[in-house]
Amino acid sequence: MFRRKNLNYTVPTEGDITPYSPAESPLPDPSGWFCLGTSHTVRPGAVVTRRLLEQDVVLWRARSGRLTATRPYCPHLGAHLGRGGTVRGEDIVCSFHAFAFGPDGACKATAYGTRPPKARLALLPVEEVNGLIMVWYHPEGEPPAWRIPALPTAGWSPPHYSLTESPGHPQEVLENAIDVGHLGTLHTTVMTGGSAAEPFRENGTGCTTTLRLAARIPFTGRTYTSDYRIRIHGVGYLVADIDLRMGIGLRVWALPVVTGPWRMQVRWAASARVPAPRLLPPPLREPFAAGASRLLARLTHWFNHTRFIMPEKGGDLPVWSAKTFLHHPRLAQGDGPFMRWRRWADQFYPAGARPADTARAETHPAEAARAETVPPSAVATITTTGSSRENHR
Repeated sequence: MFRRKNLNYTVPTEGDITPYSPAESPLPDPSGWFCLGTSHTVRPGAVVTRRLLEQDVVLWRARSGRLTATRPYCPHLGAHLGRGGTVRGEDIVCSFHAFAFGPDGACKATAYGTRPPKARLALLPVEEVNGLIMVWYHPEGEPPAWRIPALPTAGWSPPHYSLTESPGHPQEVLENAIDVGHLGTLHTTVMTGGSAAEPFRENGTGCTTTLRLAARIPFTGRTYTSDYRIRIHGVGYLVADIDLRMGIGLRVWALPVVTGPWRMQVRWAASARVPAPRLLPPPLREPFAAGASRLLARLTHWFNHTRFIMPEKGGDLPVWSAKTFLHHPRLAQGDGPFMRWRRWADQFYPAGARPADTARAETHPAEAARAETVPPSAVATITTTGSSRENHR
């Protein structure tokens, strides 16, 4: 029910996916940290390819466990390191001429036994935090100016995740955190109510809010009210913590990344913490807690994915895949602090190309809004659960 080992592709049945061209995209490419997978899916010796800001990124893990991220092309003669590249000790070896490159990017050896050239890979900053692989992007190549905070991990299961791909932009995904209005309209099949328990607060490159949600429990007919303490860092990272009774905790992530003009992938992840009953003998407590935490993480992910994100009616993804971005939305009381959030998010875009630069108020000005339309599009989804394997490109 909750485990699918292989990738499943859903091909659009109506219309064509027609993304904006780079000149038409209503939102520019953001800078910041973006998730390219979970740590446990890239094992020692693995070489995988991910997509970030319209380019491939190659991740490889050395035998020692060190993870490195690089642009994909070998500086020798341009081969794609993700196509047949292998790990030898601490180095990645190109399949074309077997040139080896170390974790610092420098060429270490050739296949000819000659002195290696002064060639270097174009590395990208990469960090593993909270069980996630986070890669830094800046359009001008500037180093990381901030970091994703580490969360407590003791007793928590590894993140269990899936991947969806559709037209859209990460900012549209993260705006859901302050859009309390859609909870009682779009998600009526699973929600009985929703409100902001704590207001939206800015804190440098992070912001927080808490939503109080009353959700219907599947198969029981009951509802459960809980607080989602939401933290956002940049426009590529959202995590929500939910404390349940008896020390049980849930943690869910929304991790969007730009992959092309008005095209995004979103990794949806869930982790759980279930303490072992004190009545259990000590040798059984840790195995019980670990197994129960993994099971609850899968159940949480399944519920979030099938009840909130994917449904054709009542899910977020079908809306995101077909909507446009309005720079001047006609807001009403009860919508949430959209323009405050957008002005906060401006810091992650290049100067002069910030989407909220012209927004001056919480509500739309009285003058008529400029007509904005989006080409008809359908959603394509890629879903992987269980082992959380993604295809090598």
